[in-house]
Amino acid sequence: MALHSNDPPDRLDRAEIVADRLMTALRSLPMFRGLSQEDRQRIGRVAVLRDYDRGEFLWRAGEPAAHLTLIVRGQVKIVRHTEAGDVILEIFGVGEPVGAIAVYNGIPYPASAACMEPTTLVLIPRADYFDLLDRHPDFARSIIRELTRLTLALTRKLAEMRGQRVDVRIARLFLTLAERMGRTTDQGIEIPLQLSRQEIAEMVGTTVESAIRVMSRWGREGVLVTGEKRFVVPSRETLEQIAEGRDEPG
Repeated sequence: MALHSNDPPDRLDRAEIVADRLMTALRSLPMFRGLSQEDRQRIGRVAVLRDYDRGEFLWRAGEPAAHLTLIVRGQVKIVRHTEAGDVILEIFGVGEPVGAIAVYNGIPYPASAACMEPTTLVLIPRADYFDLLDRHPDFARSIIRELTRLTLALTRKLAEMRGQRVDVRIARLFLTLAERMGRTTDQGIEIPLQLSRQEIAEMVGTTVESAIRVMSRWGREGVLVTGEKRFVVPSRETLEQIAEGRDEPG
C-alpha cells in the first residue's frame, strides 16, 4: 500500500508496530528460544498478541479451548466457581502457558482465567500449536514438563488443603510462590505479586476473615511483610517451620 504524507502516522505504522511487538514477545518466551527465526516468523503469521486489564477474564469455565495461551507480561489466576465460593487453583506468570491441559486434550476450560494485573498474552491457534509439537521435540518436551508440573501441583494442593490449619496452608502457598517467582533482596525473599486477602483465602480454601487474621498476625510478628504489589519473606526458615505444622515463634 502506498504511504502518503497526509496520512496519520499511527495509521501508517500500526500494523508494523503490532508485528514488531509480536516478534519481540515470541523471542522473549523461553519455549520459543530453540526455534529458528523462520519458525518464529511462521508462528508470528498465525499468532495474536493481546493486552488485558487487571480483573479482565481471558475465558470463563465451559468455553472452548481454541488457543495455546502464553504470558508475556503480568499474572493470571485460574478460578473455579463453587456454591461455597471461588477457589483459586493456580497462578501463572511470565513465560508460562495458561490452560494448556484443556487445549492439549481438546476439552472446554474447566475453570475461569482472570488477570491479576495488566497482562499481555500470545495466542496460538490449536492446530498450529499441535504442528509445533510434532515438528519440534524441544518445544514438546517443554510443554510436557509444564503439564506434569501443573498436574503434580494441583494434586499436592488438594492434598494439603485436607485437614490442615489455615496458617499451614497459607505458609505453604507463600513458600510455593517464593520458589516459583521469588528473588533474594536485603530484606528477604521478595515475591513480586499483588494478592488481596480474598484471593489468598480463595487459594487455600478458607474464609477471608481467617486469611485476614493470619496475615495481620504475621505482619505484626514479621513472618510475612505485605508491600505495594509485593510480599517479603524475611526468614524462609520461619515460614517452613509454620508450613510443617510446628508452633509459630512467639
